[in-house]
Amino acid sequence: MPVTQNILLYLGFALLSTHAAAIEFKSGPQQSMLIELFTSQGCSSCPPAEAYLNRFQAHPLLWKSYFPLAFHVDYWDYLGWKDRFAKPQHRLHQEAYASLNHQGSIYTPGMFVNGSPWRQGMFERVPPISQEETGSLRVSLEKDRLSAEFRPAKPGNSPWVLHVAVVGMGLKSDIAAGENSGRHSDHEFVVLHQQSQVSREATWQLSLERTEFKETSRLALVVWVNNENNPRPLQATGGYIALE
Repeated sequence: MPVTQNILLYLGFALLSTHAAAIEFKSGPQQSMLIELFTSQGCSSCPPAEAYLNRFQAHPLLWKSYFPLAFHVDYWDYLGWKDRFAKPQHRLHQEAYASLNHQGSIYTPGMFVNGSPWRQGMFERVPPISQEETGSLRVSLEKDRLSAEFRPAKPGNSPWVLHVAVVGMGLKSDIAAGENSGRHSDHEFVVLHQQSQVSREATWQLSLERTEFKETSRLALVVWVNNENNPRPLQATGGYIALE
């Protein structure tokens, strides 16, 4: 698969120096805005939505109030182009939101802000910051060990689920087949790896699974939490991971 990229970094979680100090991310009590785009390199309608998401790179509240994610799905691969970022679990994640919002089907581009649909006609707008206080989320990463604590504003009635996504920036693709044949695509905020863990105490200790990342110019970590019986995100935090 042809790829145009000057920087090739072959990264596992050895990407953090063995001597690196712990990195800490922390939200306030006010709900952060988790912006999730479900997209595919095989979908001719997706490039405008990806361009919209890419613009958050320059937003002054990136990693403060806004936490964008691009989940590439595989259900358009049959059109003739296999999306190299797509994972089957991304489709399951989108299906959970479709069920939550009583949508009869899933589609791309599909965008959700804190679990609610953000329609294509709104792509010229930035979602307004929530005024709701949902609780604070603190995350610490040292080497490949991650710890997190969520302090909800209101008591929950079921366990909490922590989601951790490793996000790739500066990715590029030259698409040679399918609906976008001949198009060059720039990808930001691509979910390269995701894992989840349930906790009744709203505290977590986990190891980030080793995964090889290629061609990314920068990595970020986005972490969010929801109630086990409801996939709607309650709080999110994260930011760039220093590469050494």
